[in-house]
Amino acid sequence: MIADGTKNFSPVYSVWLGKSVVLLVIIRQCPVPMACHIVGESAADVRVRVQSGWEMDVRKDLILAVEEVVTASEHVVN
Repeated sequence: MIADGTKNFSPVYSVWLGKSVVLLVIIRQCPVPMACHIVGESAADVRVRVQSGWEMDVRKDLILAVEEVVTASEHVVN
């Protein structure tokens, strides 16, 4: 059954699935960076893994920004 408002769901955060990212989320009117991996997305939430075995849903309306974490070894050019 498809709920109203989810028929036109367009995944925005799915491009970062499985990647290390830092989400800038708003908590009590303060922007807080949160290092995590995005593991899923629904119409209203982003599912993140904060550490091994610990996942949580973050409401999309609380996410201010997403930045991929790139390590120095990923920049090595042969």
